[in-house]
Amino acid sequence: HRLTMGYGGAAFLLACGGLLCFYRRRAVRKDKRRRLQVSWPLILALLLIFLQVCIVVCFAHMDADDSFYVGLAATDVQTDTIFSVNPYTGFAYKRLPSRYVLSPFPVFLAVASRLCGGFHPAFLAHVVFPAIFIPLGYLVLYQYARQWFSKAASRGVFLLFGAVLIWFSGYSIYSAGNFQMVRIWQGKALLAGVFLPLLFYFCLRILLEEKPAYPWGVLFAANGACCLLSSMGIILAPLSMGIFLLLSLAKYRDLRRLLWGLSCCLPSLLLGIVYIFAF
Repeated sequence: HRLTMGYGGAAFLLACGGLLCFYRRRAVRKDKRRRLQVSWPLILALLLIFLQVCIVVCFAHMDADDSFYVGLAATDVQTDTIFSVNPYTGFAYKRLPSRYVLSPFPVFLAVASRLCGGFHPAFLAHVVFPAIFIPLGYLVLYQYARQWFSKAASRGVFLLFGAVLIWFSGYSIYSAGNFQMVRIWQGKALLAGVFLPLLFYFCLRILLEEKPAYPWGVLFAANGACCLLSSMGIILAPLSMGIFLLLSLAKYRDLRRLLWGLSCCLPSLLLGIVYIFAF
Protein backbone atom coordinates (compact mmCIF):
# COMPACT_ATOMS: atom_id res chain seq x y z
CA HIS A 1 0.00 0.00 0.00
CA ARG A 2 2.94 2.35 0.58
CA LEU A 3 4.30 1.70 -2.90
CA THR A 4 0.83 2.23 -4.35
CA MET A 5 0.42 5.57 -2.62
CA GLY A 6 3.94 6.68 -3.56
CA TYR A 7 3.68 5.64 -7.20
CA GLY A 8 0.13 7.00 -7.55
CA GLY A 9 1.11 10.34 -6.05
CA ALA A 10 4.21 10.65 -8.23
CA ALA A 11 2.26 9.70 -11.37
CA PHE A 12 -0.45 12.27 -10.55
CA LEU A 13 2.09 15.05 -10.01
CA LEU A 14 3.95 14.20 -13.20
CA ALA A 15 0.68 14.10 -15.16
CA CYS A 16 -0.26 17.52 -13.82
CA GLY A 17 3.20 18.82 -14.75
CA GLY A 18 2.84 17.42 -18.25
CA LEU A 19 -0.56 19.03 -18.73
CA LEU A 20 0.83 22.34 -17.51
CA CYS A 21 3.74 22.19 -19.94
CA PHE A 22 1.38 21.26 -22.75
CA TYR A 23 -0.87 24.20 -21.90
CA ARG A 24 2.07 26.63 -21.95
CA ARG A 25 3.29 25.39 -25.31
CA ARG A 26 -0.09 25.18 -27.03
CA ALA A 27 0.50 28.51 -28.82
CA VAL A 28 3.71 27.14 -30.32
CA ARG A 29 2.01 23.86 -31.19
CA LYS A 30 -0.74 25.73 -33.06
CA ASP A 31 1.85 27.18 -35.43
CA LYS A 32 3.54 23.82 -35.98
CA ARG A 33 0.43 21.67 -36.00
CA ARG A 34 0.19 19.31 -38.94
CA ARG A 35 -2.90 17.59 -40.17
CA LEU A 36 -2.85 13.81 -39.94
CA GLN A 37 -2.47 12.42 -43.44
CA VAL A 38 -4.94 9.58 -43.89
CA SER A 39 -4.74 6.95 -46.61
CA TRP A 40 -6.59 3.75 -47.37
CA PRO A 41 -3.67 1.51 -46.31
CA LEU A 42 -3.51 3.36 -43.00
CA ILE A 43 -7.26 2.90 -42.47
CA LEU A 44 -6.95 -0.82 -43.23
CA ALA A 45 -4.01 -1.09 -40.83
CA LEU A 46 -5.98 0.64 -38.06
CA LEU A 47 -8.94 -1.68 -38.63
CA LEU A 48 -6.67 -4.73 -38.45
CA ILE A 49 -5.05 -3.43 -35.24
CA PHE A 50 -8.48 -2.79 -33.74
CA LEU A 51 -9.53 -6.35 -34.64
CA GLN A 52 -6.39 -7.73 -32.97
CA VAL A 53 -7.10 -5.78 -29.79
CA CYS A 54 -10.71 -6.95 -29.73
CA ILE A 55 -9.72 -10.60 -30.12
CA VAL A 56 -7.11 -10.45 -27.36
CA VAL A 57 -9.45 -8.57 -25.01
CA CYS A 58 -12.65 -10.52 -25.67
CA PHE A 59 -11.22 -14.04 -25.85
CA ALA A 60 -9.18 -15.98 -23.31
CA HIS A 61 -5.63 -17.21 -23.69
CA MET A 62 -4.23 -19.51 -21.04
CA ASP A 63 -0.50 -19.28 -20.53
CA ALA A 64 1.52 -21.36 -18.09
CA ASP A 65 3.69 -18.39 -17.13
CA ASP A 66 0.62 -16.65 -15.69
CA SER A 67 0.93 -18.98 -12.72
CA PHE A 68 3.90 -16.88 -11.67
CA TYR A 69 3.43 -13.42 -13.21
CA VAL A 70 -0.28 -12.95 -12.52
CA GLY A 71 -0.07 -15.20 -9.46
CA LEU A 72 2.67 -13.02 -7.97
CA ALA A 73 0.64 -9.85 -8.56
CA ALA A 74 -2.46 -11.42 -6.95
CA THR A 75 -0.37 -12.68 -4.02
CA ASP A 76 1.18 -9.25 -3.45
CA VAL A 77 -2.25 -7.61 -3.51
CA GLN A 78 -3.73 -10.09 -1.05
CA THR A 79 -0.78 -10.15 1.36
CA ASP A 80 0.15 -6.44 1.02
CA THR A 81 3.80 -7.44 0.52
CA ILE A 82 6.40 -7.41 -2.28
CA PHE A 83 8.27 -10.62 -3.17
CA SER A 84 7.60 -12.04 0.29
CA VAL A 85 5.28 -14.96 -0.56
CA ASN A 86 5.91 -17.60 -3.21
CA PRO A 87 2.87 -17.61 -5.57
CA TYR A 88 3.44 -21.29 -6.37
CA THR A 89 3.26 -22.57 -2.79
CA GLY A 90 1.89 -19.75 -0.61
CA PHE A 91 4.87 -20.04 1.72
CA ALA A 92 7.25 -17.20 2.52
CA TYR A 93 10.32 -16.85 0.36
CA LYS A 94 13.52 -17.97 2.08
CA ARG A 95 15.50 -15.86 -0.37
CA LEU A 96 14.52 -13.30 -2.98
CA PRO A 97 13.91 -14.66 -6.52
CA SER A 98 16.97 -13.28 -8.30
CA ARG A 99 15.45 -13.52 -11.79
CA TYR A 100 12.53 -11.25 -10.98
CA VAL A 101 13.43 -8.98 -8.07
CA LEU A 102 15.36 -6.57 -10.33
CA SER A 103 12.65 -6.61 -13.03
CA PRO A 104 9.46 -6.16 -11.00
CA PHE A 105 6.83 -5.80 -13.72
CA PRO A 106 4.40 -8.13 -11.84
CA VAL A 107 4.63 -5.69 -8.93
CA PHE A 108 3.58 -2.91 -11.31
CA LEU A 109 0.59 -5.07 -12.26
CA ALA A 110 -0.30 -5.34 -8.56
CA VAL A 111 0.04 -1.58 -8.04
CA ALA A 112 -2.02 -0.84 -11.16
CA SER A 113 -4.80 -3.15 -9.93
CA ARG A 114 -4.98 -1.15 -6.71
CA LEU A 115 -4.95 2.19 -8.53
CA CYS A 116 -7.72 1.03 -10.91
CA GLY A 117 -10.19 0.65 -8.08
CA GLY A 118 -9.39 -2.87 -6.96
CA PHE A 119 -9.62 -4.74 -10.27
CA HIS A 120 -8.29 -8.27 -9.96
CA PRO A 121 -4.77 -8.53 -11.45
CA ALA A 122 -5.90 -11.33 -13.79
CA PHE A 123 -8.64 -9.11 -15.26
CA LEU A 124 -6.26 -6.18 -15.55
CA ALA A 125 -3.60 -8.31 -17.24
CA HIS A 126 -5.85 -10.08 -19.76
CA VAL A 127 -8.32 -7.29 -20.56
CA VAL A 128 -6.94 -3.82 -19.74
CA PHE A 129 -3.22 -4.16 -20.46
CA PRO A 130 -3.65 -5.56 -24.03
CA ALA A 131 -5.97 -2.67 -24.91
CA ILE A 132 -3.17 -0.28 -23.94
CA PHE A 133 0.06 -2.03 -24.86
CA ILE A 134 -0.86 -3.50 -28.26
CA PRO A 135 -1.68 -0.05 -29.74
CA LEU A 136 1.46 1.24 -28.02
CA GLY A 137 3.55 -1.30 -29.94
CA TYR A 138 2.03 -0.18 -33.23
CA LEU A 139 2.59 3.44 -32.27
CA VAL A 140 6.31 2.64 -32.05
CA LEU A 141 6.16 1.04 -35.52
CA TYR A 142 4.45 4.16 -36.84
CA GLN A 143 7.37 6.27 -35.60
CA TYR A 144 9.64 4.18 -37.84
CA ALA A 145 7.24 4.76 -40.72
CA ARG A 146 7.32 8.53 -40.13
CA GLN A 147 11.11 8.50 -40.23
CA TRP A 148 11.56 6.31 -43.30
CA PHE A 149 8.63 7.35 -45.51
CA SER A 150 7.38 10.79 -46.46
CA LYS A 151 4.12 9.74 -48.14
CA ALA A 152 1.05 8.85 -46.08
CA ALA A 153 0.26 5.85 -48.29
CA SER A 154 3.75 4.41 -47.76
CA ARG A 155 3.42 4.80 -44.00
CA GLY A 156 0.06 3.04 -44.10
CA VAL A 157 1.47 0.16 -46.14
CA PHE A 158 4.37 -0.22 -43.67
CA LEU A 159 2.00 -0.31 -40.69
CA LEU A 160 -0.36 -2.71 -42.50
CA PHE A 161 2.55 -5.00 -43.38
CA GLY A 162 3.69 -4.97 -39.74
CA ALA A 163 0.17 -5.81 -38.53
CA VAL A 164 -0.08 -8.73 -40.99
CA LEU A 165 3.32 -10.09 -39.92
CA ILE A 166 2.32 -9.96 -36.26
CA TRP A 167 -1.05 -11.56 -37.05
CA PHE A 168 0.68 -14.55 -38.68
CA SER A 169 3.51 -14.84 -36.16
CA GLY A 170 2.02 -17.88 -34.45
CA TYR A 171 4.46 -20.22 -36.24
CA SER A 172 6.37 -20.30 -32.94
CA ILE A 173 5.50 -19.58 -29.33
CA TYR A 174 8.84 -17.77 -29.00
CA SER A 175 8.45 -15.15 -31.75
CA ALA A 176 8.18 -11.49 -30.81
CA GLY A 177 4.87 -11.15 -32.68
CA ASN A 178 3.33 -14.08 -30.80
CA PHE A 179 4.47 -12.58 -27.51
CA GLN A 180 2.86 -9.28 -28.46
CA MET A 181 -0.43 -10.84 -29.51
CA VAL A 182 -1.14 -13.27 -26.69
CA ARG A 183 1.25 -12.47 -23.81
CA ILE A 184 1.56 -8.69 -23.86
CA TRP A 185 0.76 -8.43 -20.13
CA GLN A 186 4.07 -10.15 -19.29
CA GLY A 187 7.23 -8.08 -18.90
CA LYS A 188 9.30 -10.10 -21.38
CA ALA A 189 6.59 -9.79 -24.04
CA LEU A 190 6.38 -6.03 -23.50
CA LEU A 191 10.17 -5.87 -23.77
CA ALA A 192 10.26 -7.76 -27.09
CA GLY A 193 7.16 -6.18 -28.64
CA VAL A 194 7.35 -2.56 -27.52
CA PHE A 195 10.35 -1.33 -25.55
CA LEU A 196 13.28 -2.86 -27.44
CA PRO A 197 11.92 -1.45 -30.73
CA LEU A 198 11.40 1.87 -28.91
CA LEU A 199 15.01 1.75 -27.68
CA PHE A 200 16.23 1.10 -31.24
CA TYR A 201 14.19 4.06 -32.47
CA PHE A 202 15.67 6.41 -29.88
CA CYS A 203 19.16 5.15 -30.73
CA LEU A 204 18.52 5.97 -34.39
CA ARG A 205 17.20 9.46 -33.59
CA ILE A 206 19.79 10.32 -30.92
CA LEU A 207 23.02 8.41 -31.53
CA LEU A 208 23.04 8.29 -35.33
CA GLU A 209 21.91 11.88 -36.02
CA GLU A 210 24.24 14.86 -35.88
CA LYS A 211 21.65 16.89 -33.99
CA PRO A 212 19.73 14.54 -31.65
CA ALA A 213 15.98 14.70 -32.20
CA TYR A 214 15.31 13.83 -28.54
CA PRO A 215 17.07 14.73 -25.27
CA TRP A 216 19.57 12.25 -23.88
CA GLY A 217 17.36 11.69 -20.82
CA VAL A 218 14.82 9.90 -23.02
CA LEU A 219 17.44 7.31 -23.99
CA PHE A 220 18.40 6.90 -20.32
CA ALA A 221 14.74 6.33 -19.38
CA ALA A 222 14.23 3.84 -22.22
CA ASN A 223 17.23 1.83 -21.04
CA GLY A 224 15.90 1.80 -17.48
CA ALA A 225 12.44 0.74 -18.66
CA CYS A 226 13.89 -2.24 -20.55
CA CYS A 227 15.74 -3.33 -17.40
CA LEU A 228 12.63 -3.15 -15.22
CA LEU A 229 10.53 -5.27 -17.58
CA SER A 230 12.63 -8.42 -17.69
CA SER A 231 16.02 -9.69 -16.56
CA MET A 232 16.86 -10.16 -20.25
CA GLY A 233 16.47 -6.41 -20.69
CA ILE A 234 19.43 -5.87 -18.36
CA ILE A 235 21.56 -7.70 -20.96
CA LEU A 236 19.89 -6.87 -24.27
CA ALA A 237 19.46 -3.11 -23.72
CA PRO A 238 23.18 -2.27 -23.22
CA LEU A 239 24.22 -4.69 -25.98
CA SER A 240 21.88 -2.99 -28.43
CA MET A 241 22.94 0.49 -27.35
CA GLY A 242 26.60 -0.56 -27.54
CA ILE A 243 26.21 -1.48 -31.23
CA PHE A 244 24.68 1.92 -31.98
CA LEU A 245 27.40 3.66 -29.95
CA LEU A 246 30.10 1.97 -32.04
CA LEU A 247 28.32 3.03 -35.23
CA SER A 248 27.99 6.57 -33.87
CA LEU A 249 31.69 6.66 -32.95
CA ALA A 250 32.70 5.46 -36.41
CA LYS A 251 30.41 8.01 -38.07
CA TYR A 252 31.10 11.17 -36.03
CA ARG A 253 34.41 10.48 -34.21
CA ASP A 254 32.95 12.31 -31.22
CA LEU A 255 34.17 11.17 -27.81
CA ARG A 256 31.68 13.40 -26.00
CA ARG A 257 28.77 11.73 -27.76
CA LEU A 258 30.21 8.34 -26.76
CA LEU A 259 30.39 9.39 -23.09
CA TRP A 260 26.80 10.64 -23.16
CA GLY A 261 25.69 7.34 -24.66
CA LEU A 262 27.58 5.32 -22.06
CA SER A 263 25.96 7.36 -19.29
CA CYS A 264 22.56 6.35 -20.69
CA CYS A 265 23.55 2.70 -20.11
CA LEU A 266 24.00 3.26 -16.36
CA PRO A 267 20.71 1.54 -15.34
CA SER A 268 21.79 -1.66 -17.09
CA LEU A 269 25.32 -1.49 -15.70
CA LEU A 270 24.19 -0.84 -12.12
CA LEU A 271 21.53 -3.56 -12.14
CA GLY A 272 23.95 -5.97 -13.79
CA ILE A 273 26.50 -5.37 -11.01
CA VAL A 274 23.82 -5.88 -8.35
CA TYR A 275 22.65 -9.08 -10.05
CA ILE A 276 26.18 -10.52 -10.22
CA PHE A 277 27.37 -9.66 -6.72
CA ALA A 278 24.14 -9.70 -4.69
CA PHE A 279 22.65 -12.95 -5.98
